[in-house]
Amino acid sequence: MSEAEGDRFFRRIPELVDADPFQPFDIRTSDGRGYFVDSPNYFARSREGDVITYYTPEDDRAVTIRVSQIVSLEVANRPAA
Repeated sequence: MSEAEGDRFFRRIPELVDADPFQPFDIRTSDGRGYFVDSPNYFARSREGDVITYYTPEDDRAVTIRVSQIVSLEVANRPAA
């Protein structure tokens, strides 16, 4: 990932999480995993914003993701739960 892409994701995450009204979005990581963020209540950012933690609503598992490992962020094409 280029530095410009990393900066773009770094800026885009707060925009998506803090949007009013909130719209669910997908995070895709460099290892091929995908995460559906359907509520800002299950999401946290580190102080520096370089690490995010997503709590899965199904089993309350915490997933920690470095922003540098994100390869795409897209507004989801499906409704929130």
